[in-house]
Amino acid sequence: MTVDDWYEQRRRQGIASTPQRVPAGASDEGLQKQQQETEEEEDDEEALRKAREWDDWKDTHPRGYGNRHNMG
Repeated sequence: MTVDDWYEQRRRQGIASTPQRVPAGASDEGLQKQQQETEEEEDDEEALRKAREWDDWKDTHPRGYGNRHNMG
């Protein structure tokens, strides 16, 4: 029994749905989904870079660092 056969059997039983396979160039929705995933991955890289920079800044600037005027 192949994986596709198993999925087909499960689909007929109503237990699980088959995985969505989109052939290359089959639909605009598939292309839009792929572009959105690519954009999300790029956003994740940008967010990761910002988080790392913030963490580095916090390492070099301990809590309470900064304006100490009028503190006695």
